[in-house]
Amino acid sequence: MEPRDFRILLAERGIEELKKVSNSLRIPKRKEFVANLGEIEAKLQVVKYSYMPAEEVAKLEELLKISEMASKLRKDIQQSDFYGITAHYWLEYIEKLPELMKRGEIQKVYEAIRFFSGDVLSKRKTGNLWLCLVDCSFKLEVVTNSEELTKGNRVVSYLPPRKFGDFVSRGMFVDASLGKKGELGIDEIRKISKSLGEVESLLISLLSQK
Repeated sequence: MEPRDFRILLAERGIEELKKVSNSLRIPKRKEFVANLGEIEAKLQVVKYSYMPAEEVAKLEELLKISEMASKLRKDIQQSDFYGITAHYWLEYIEKLPELMKRGEIQKVYEAIRFFSGDVLSKRKTGNLWLCLVDCSFKLEVVTNSEELTKGNRVVSYLPPRKFGDFVSRGMFVDASLGKKGELGIDEIRKISKSLGEVESLLISLLSQK
């Protein structure tokens, strides 16, 4: 795994986003929360420059400790507002790094995130947007401007939350259907790669932000 591995870059972006929202979170022991982020950041640098195969990185003590710390921090987060939802997403991403590393070597940024497949349970229109609830073995709220994507079984890219007016979207529909419910494996993600151009662009834009 190279230091510029997209999973590492996204985790680093996540730490920056967590620092930004830390003062707005409804959490006990805020200083301790920020200190733990600093410790996660330091351990991530050890992982970043380990120069080991991704499958071996998944077993690294530092990475497992990072995952454990992120999991504990996430339990204190209330998802009652956009700041809480954002913090929950990034802590969950960091927590899942060992599983993401088990995917092996990756070449595309979209191979560094999680995708889910599920059925659209409900939808309602507001303005030119559709607000959808998708059952992916858990409920995921997705906002889209395409009515065509609000029907049946759909793949959803699990992305950092975005606000659309008063609504928060926790993912983006992909123009693909696998007829299953649950998380996609890396082979399934690569199978739908031709439909992931917009997801790729969004992630590249996210990583290029200062």
